[in-house]
Amino acid sequence: MTRGALQANPADHSLPGLTGLRGLSALWVLVYHAWVFVTPQEILVNLFGQSIRVHVFFSLGWAGVQVLFVLSGFLLTLPYARAHAGLSPHPRTGRYLLRRVARVFPAYYLQLLLLIAISLSVSGVWLVNWTNAVQYLLMLFVPAPVGIGAPGSVNGVWWTLPIELSFYLVLPFISGLATRRHKLALVVGPLVSMLLWRYFVVHVVQPASTPPLWMYQLPGSMDSFGLGMLGAVLHVQYANNSDAYRKCLATLLWMTPVMFVLLGMWMAKDYVEYWSGAPILYLWTPLFGSAVLIIILSCARNRTFLNALLGNRAIVYLGTVSYGLYLWHAPIGSWLLASPLIADMQGYPFPRMVLLMFLCSLAAASVSWYLVEAKVIALARRS
Repeated sequence: MTRGALQANPADHSLPGLTGLRGLSALWVLVYHAWVFVTPQEILVNLFGQSIRVHVFFSLGWAGVQVLFVLSGFLLTLPYARAHAGLSPHPRTGRYLLRRVARVFPAYYLQLLLLIAISLSVSGVWLVNWTNAVQYLLMLFVPAPVGIGAPGSVNGVWWTLPIELSFYLVLPFISGLATRRHKLALVVGPLVSMLLWRYFVVHVVQPASTPPLWMYQLPGSMDSFGLGMLGAVLHVQYANNSDAYRKCLATLLWMTPVMFVLLGMWMAKDYVEYWSGAPILYLWTPLFGSAVLIIILSCARNRTFLNALLGNRAIVYLGTVSYGLYLWHAPIGSWLLASPLIADMQGYPFPRMVLLMFLCSLAAASVSWYLVEAKVIALARRS
């Protein structure tokens, strides 16, 4: 996951539903990894005489990263869309980049230093050495020779960080598309770039060992970011002056549960073929991202029931510290898995695992937020 969508952003201070959505997305990723850590298995719940396969929901938790990509594209493009519509000054690139760096790197550096210290004290091993120090400092968890790949033994979620970072760097150059006359380009351009990149990876690179690391590098994830960019333009153009837009959005919102269920059934059926270049590789993320965009646009309109659901104080707090929650849950899960709390437990440990991972990760995320992240963000905004 990644992190532009995992951040508090001055553009969405009045959109608590989006902050809550960010928090729930990070939590969904946590639940998925808890399920994977304890060995995935079917979890059935009987409801009205029917067996509900709830493990399908857990198994799709990786899609929480896709939610964060779409949300990141929306929030970061919104100031540019407002500027092009004449509603606000154009964002300054230097200030924009300063705030991105201030939001992403401090919490990551804090975690990196702590993990280095823990590794030294426990096993005497340096996680970072002179051969890979630059890659760690710059989050270059991308394929060699540029990067060092996915550091799964250190933190399995770090491989998503350079994807978001790449979008941060690209956005100022493509922000000119965030206008009403370029909506078609925002649909076609990101989608085509994703299709071409994933086709190239499948048929030329063929990364049998680490397919996600290759597939989702930009432009392989531009379908999700592009949908967010398109959403920002639609929100600025229609949200406050179009009854037809509001009615259409309300209708689509009630259809999203059906869309998510159908997409979940499709993934459960064809997930084995996903990395092979089957149609699901090219169609699933843009369809899923479209459904997510409907929720984002509805939250951006401050719909009352969505604010009650996603914008209450508890969920908003979860969204506020969601970057730390995202960063810390994987190493904490690894430690818990080896601890007597999980290793010596009789029966299926998933419920205990997910509860302990959440509580420990929330504590670590809160400390990270109050000691480091909030202070650096405030300093960057004053600058």
